Amino acid sequence: MQAQRRTLMFLLALTALAAAALALLTCTARRQEAAGREEEAGAIPLSAFAAKELTALTYTRAGQTVSLLYDGGAWAVAGDPDYRLDATKCDAMAAALADLRAIRRLDGAAGEDYGLAEPSLTVTVTAAGRTGTFTFGDTNPVTGDIYLQKAGDDAVYTAAPAKADCFGYSLEELFEPFNPAGITASRLEKIAYTCRAGAERYTVELTALSAPADGGGEAAYQTVWRLAGDPDAPLEEEAVQAILTALGGYVTGQTTPAMGADPAACAGCDPVVTVTAADGEKEYALTYAAAADGCRLTVEGDRSVYTVDAAALAAFRPAGQLRAGR
Repeated sequence: MQAQRRTLMFLLALTALAAAALALLTCTARRQEAAGREEEAGAIPLSAFAAKELTALTYTRAGQTVSLLYDGGAWAVAGDPDYRLDATKCDAMAAALADLRAIRRLDGAAGEDYGLAEPSLTVTVTAAGRTGTFTFGDTNPVTGDIYLQKAGDDAVYTAAPAKADCFGYSLEELFEPFNPAGITASRLEKIAYTCRAGAERYTVELTALSAPADGGGEAAYQTVWRLAGDPDAPLEEEAVQAILTALGGYVTGQTTPAMGADPAACAGCDPVVTVTAADGEKEYALTYAAAADGCRLTVEGDRSVYTVDAAALAAFRPAGQLRAGR
């Protein structure tokens, strides 16, 4: 009787072990099947987070490292909050990492590093308190996909090249053009500028006046610019428009105090133009100065030095060159 009981318990134990083994095999098979489906669909998850959870993003490409911070929907360069960033480009980077999925997982061939030993791009992202680093290597010449690896994971993956392409910007290329003075040219009422070019020096004052529009009837008026003190003498429209374009245009680059900007140094350049303008609500003070690679702009109250097209400096002509029919 005792022997039969031991035999029965042994058989029950074997049955339980067999059931556990079957369950394990079934679970493993399901996981492998799911992984296979994900790979077939190009949806092997490598990172997933909500964009609002991102707090920091650093990437290195072509020898330059760019470190960005994200807080409350605003992007900033780490250690340099004055630098003006193109939020659209930064958002594209965040979106690429927020849902980073690989197309394939590779076993890896002996001696093959897929360009990961000397990566084309390295990205580190911090979101929801977790930090992950991704290294991108060569591009597959047949599929066009890019090889990548996640820190802490020995596997090599392939992903769509767009996941890396959105990080193809230097810090200078992340700059967003804007008007640092906040000038709307069509609202200006007065402009005065002084130009110093070598031994030559001249000052010009312009005033916006309301005049009847040609062919517009008695009630139609238009804004015309005239030299202060000579309201009856018409000015060349293209020359005036060049001045307005310079004042209302966008800068194309920025040097911040953290980068070593020295606005006061611009005053010693040659040629240099100092400008004051007013729109009835606010007054503006700007300085345009010649530089070896174009023109620099400083704005009163702003510690940065900006890059503008050289045509801006050339727009501020002597009064005689502004008159129509000269």
